[in-house]
Amino acid sequence: MPDGVVQWCDAATGEAAVVRRGRVFAAKLADLEPAARHAGARVRFDIEGDDGAARAVRVTLRRGTRTSPRQHRFGTLAGARRVDAKAGAPFGRPHPEVGHALVTRPLLVVETWAERLAQRDLDGALAFYRSDGVLHAPDGDVAGRSHLGSYLEASPLFGMELLPHVAGDAGDVVARWDVPDADVALEVRCRVAHGQIAEQWLERRTRATRAAELEAGARVIPIDIATRGDVDEGDIDYGVDKIGTLLAKVDEPILFTRLKLTRAADPAREKPAIAQVTVDVDGAVVRAHVAAHGFREAVDLLERRLRDQLEHRARRLEDLRTWSGLPEPGQWRHGDLAAVRPSYVDRPPEERQLVRHKTFAIGELTPDEAAFDMSQQDYDFHLFRDLASGEDAVIERLPDDTYRLTRLHPTAVEPGPTAIALTVEETPPPELTVDQAIANLDNSGRRWLFFADADSGRGHVVYRRYDGHYGLITPA
Repeated sequence: MPDGVVQWCDAATGEAAVVRRGRVFAAKLADLEPAARHAGARVRFDIEGDDGAARAVRVTLRRGTRTSPRQHRFGTLAGARRVDAKAGAPFGRPHPEVGHALVTRPLLVVETWAERLAQRDLDGALAFYRSDGVLHAPDGDVAGRSHLGSYLEASPLFGMELLPHVAGDAGDVVARWDVPDADVALEVRCRVAHGQIAEQWLERRTRATRAAELEAGARVIPIDIATRGDVDEGDIDYGVDKIGTLLAKVDEPILFTRLKLTRAADPAREKPAIAQVTVDVDGAVVRAHVAAHGFREAVDLLERRLRDQLEHRARRLEDLRTWSGLPEPGQWRHGDLAAVRPSYVDRPPEERQLVRHKTFAIGELTPDEAAFDMSQQDYDFHLFRDLASGEDAVIERLPDDTYRLTRLHPTAVEPGPTAIALTVEETPPPELTVDQAIANLDNSGRRWLFFADADSGRGHVVYRRYDGHYGLITPA
């Protein structure tokens, strides 16, 4: 029985997904033993075919792993090297799935899928589909990885330089290609669940139909309404119109909007009309809250306050993009980066030599297990084989106590929910010889470099030792 990682479980639909060496296997919740029904759990399973799609069955928790509904913190096996051994999991968060980019950003899933098609990366685009995903095309349904690949490769979307306009919400995302000087526009409606495309509908719309839609009106933002106390329908319509008009001008995706109007029951209250709005702007929550004598006044104040909040957010994002983090000469400001002091002897280049070559058998680990091993050995990086993708990979600790995972060949397969705060590097490491890697390390000024060996194709790491010489780590 191979090992894998439970990527997600959905008790509402009775479905789950298990990832192993870059492949995602769909599973029924009934096929998972109760102790294994936790996102991020390391499991063992069998594979069976079901209507052309491979499914995970008889999914059991790997011995030595502890996950209990009574535990308030997330924990898995970490550091144990025998199937009958247990080890603690010092990294814990109440909700490990929070912050997982693709799971919480369905629009990003569809945008990245379209980019892979534009780059002619067929395998990268197929990695975004669930193993039982279906494409409803005008000439029939397409299911199965091989059939989906053949259809996408023959479609006009494959290699199209124009990227689509993506809009929608968490359950229904629409990608639309408005091709210049063409009579037909392409539109793909996607049902995204747990960071993967479960179902798609492909439609071809004529330019006349699309022009009529554009002429019909501006962008419409759905707003969830909540009221409390005596609130007139006219005041509700006024609030929806004002807030909707403002949000329609925001360039970023609006994932959710909630407007709450409350009339205080206390007759002695000077400003009884209370207006609140909560907006999810591309994953970031923006709120505004005001009180006034009447609801029309409250909505006007709320619209002004929300506009200020959105403008402040836009300025702050722009500052973060343009600020280098370095102070001007002779100046200091709160938040400046700390001074960088070398942690090794700055030996002259002509005196440096490769004095240490370490070779060891790297094991298949999850990012949580690799981070635990790295912490136990007090390293800044750790070379291992990623269990989800099957690739040589390096995990490193960043200055803000988060972690970054770099795989030998980046893939769309997610590592699954993790207990640590993890980001995945999308840029592949360079393919170099050892001498080229050392020269690259000197030019970059970094402490270590992860690269693909030009001879073996495996992932190697060259690093600067404390004495100023070089060391090399290679897998056996």
